[in-house]
Amino acid sequence: IEDSGAVFRGIQAAAIAPQDARYIAGHRYVMGVDWGRDHDFTVIAVIDSSTRAMVALERFNKIEYRFQRERLKILADKWHPAIIWAEANSIGTPIIEQLRDDGVPVRPFMTTSKSKAPLIEGLSLAIERGELSLLPDEVLLSELAAYQIEMTASGNYRYNAPSGMHDDTVIATALAWQACLNRGLRVDFA
Repeated sequence: IEDSGAVFRGIQAAAIAPQDARYIAGHRYVMGVDWGRDHDFTVIAVIDSSTRAMVALERFNKIEYRFQRERLKILADKWHPAIIWAEANSIGTPIIEQLRDDGVPVRPFMTTSKSKAPLIEGLSLAIERGELSLLPDEVLLSELAAYQIEMTASGNYRYNAPSGMHDDTVIATALAWQACLNRGLRVDFA
């Protein structure tokens, strides 16, 4: 994996978070979730916002949403997040509603062309500036390195994974980073 991609630079230097992190009382934890099921993956990223280090990254697919909710609740019980930002697009809204009914501190994030750019740019700058330590997870590092920006026919820019690749770990990490920065406040990029 190259150390820099089109969007994310300093990836290898940021991949220094310890892989054996444990919950520390008094620290503030946040989570980001990108839902998937069959083709895409559900990814849950957990960041200790007190140390600005990723402490957990779960990635799975081909399981029912009920089971995905239970996996998220297990992680929430372990890390006691102050807030969880979850992508609300498509299948996300009903899952988020069920989690809220269960008392899980989850907030929806609607990913649009307007909201995605500041989300990705914030994560990119945090990595490049050394403000966030990442787990040395091969899938995460590969997705970050491959992530690209392209100009659309209308002259706008679009962030995405190359054709045939995924960006699930990127989106989950970006959502967790925004939760870390905004302390759970609602952010509207629309």
